[in-house]
Amino acid sequence: MSSDLQLYQARLDISVSECDRLWQFLSEDEQSRADRFKREHLKRNFIAARGNLREILAPRLGCEPNQIQFSYSDRGKPYIHNSHCVYFNLSHSQDFAIYAVCSDREVGIDLEYINPQCDVDSIAERYFLPSEQKIIQSLSDRDKYLAFYHAWTLKEAYGKATGEGIANILDYVDVSSLLEMPMGKTLQIKELTLKLLDSELNIDSNYAAALCVA
Repeated sequence: MSSDLQLYQARLDISVSECDRLWQFLSEDEQSRADRFKREHLKRNFIAARGNLREILAPRLGCEPNQIQFSYSDRGKPYIHNSHCVYFNLSHSQDFAIYAVCSDREVGIDLEYINPQCDVDSIAERYFLPSEQKIIQSLSDRDKYLAFYHAWTLKEAYGKATGEGIANILDYVDVSSLLEMPMGKTLQIKELTLKLLDSELNIDSNYAAALCVA
């Protein structure tokens, strides 16, 4: 892991006044994207997630939050236009967002709400490797759901760090060993480092989170 890596988190269920304050930081494109949300809470969550991102990045870049210009890779990963010294990634689920920022490594981060209604066995059978399926199927109740979401967030974080996206890495990124390790341990895959973040974030136990550093 890079010694320069910093993690942040934020609640997205913010007040109207805070939403108005963060709105001023957004670009015209971001404001247009926010206005396209039909549901008010989804619009608020988008404004909060992007506004907080700008506030986090601004001190590192030595500029105001509304001066940051984002560009996007072919697969939609955001990066800072004309800056090669700050790498970042964000993820949000329900009313929480998490962020990873680093000056020397690409990063990927993922946060998922643990949905107890999700058919984890069917999804694991379709998308996960046999070694991962075996671990998930051996567990019951909450442990099964936690293992499934840990595997999913690890793969999402890996796909975001490399820019490949999760669909392109499902058949070769094996995270089964990390599912059986104590929280806080890391896993190396192709010189990338993967880690579960649940114990490092002040977010309730209904969420799973993971980080990947290239």
